[in-house]
Amino acid sequence: MSNNISFSAIHTFTVVAKELSFTRAAEILHITPSAVSHQMKLLESQMGVTLFYRQSKGVRLTLAGDTLKQHATSGVRNIQHGIIQSQFSSQKEKLIIAVIPSLCQLWLMPRIHNFCTQYPHIELEIVALDQLADFNTDQYDGHIHFGIGDYQGCEAKLLSNEKVYPVCHPELLEQSGSRKLETLLEKHQLLIYKAGIEDEPGGISWGTWFNHFSIEKPQQVSQMWFSHVSMALFAAKQKQGIALGWHKMVNSDLLSGDLVRLDDSELATTYNYYLVAPNKSWKNTAFTLFSDWLSEQICD
Repeated sequence: MSNNISFSAIHTFTVVAKELSFTRAAEILHITPSAVSHQMKLLESQMGVTLFYRQSKGVRLTLAGDTLKQHATSGVRNIQHGIIQSQFSSQKEKLIIAVIPSLCQLWLMPRIHNFCTQYPHIELEIVALDQLADFNTDQYDGHIHFGIGDYQGCEAKLLSNEKVYPVCHPELLEQSGSRKLETLLEKHQLLIYKAGIEDEPGGISWGTWFNHFSIEKPQQVSQMWFSHVSMALFAAKQKQGIALGWHKMVNSDLLSGDLVRLDDSELATTYNYYLVAPNKSWKNTAFTLFSDWLSEQICD
């Protein structure tokens, strides 16, 4: 096996391994399929192994190819990340924080300037991420996550509980003259957050709400579905219907009058918000400062 393996070929391999097609990889990389084929033959020759089973339509990874994919994909991503970081390097301490998307948009972003003002020596990179960060392969310092708080190989700090309740734009209540959900749904849409695989067991669905409060859902109710909580809540602010508001995400809108609660009914979620991080992060002074700031902010 040659020690002089081409990085360009490794990069091309990661794209082929993902797409399982020389043609699609060529389109993504803006080179010809023959150039992709040549690079893969070169890589196989340099490594002394067969990476692909060539088929009439596309390719299939061999065991060696699958093994290389697992390591090469992570390696290429880290190199690309390193190049970007080096281009914008500074003397500040840097934290890379993943956050579940809706909480990031609706709760963290309006507050993050406060942290930057308090700790100007710390530089933040915020990444919206649904599923729990893989701290073994990705360079995250921590993840503000919605879950059960039990994560193998990581320490999880409870930040806050969560509760939900129906919300809508105040004009919808004025038009209907009623705060009853059943009455509102005769004229307005049900805005539904279609929970992701990971948080579905811990969230509160409209079905759960109807069952708990013995409310009969109108047969002809109009519905609209969304992949993220923030999208459903934005639609509610645009007078599109009634959504289940997550308290941490809608409290500021309630205070400003952009949204209103229908009544005092509410349900607590099974899951809660946690700051999850590997042990090494909790020994980092900058990360500890961020953790303490986060706890103060989310309890407000």
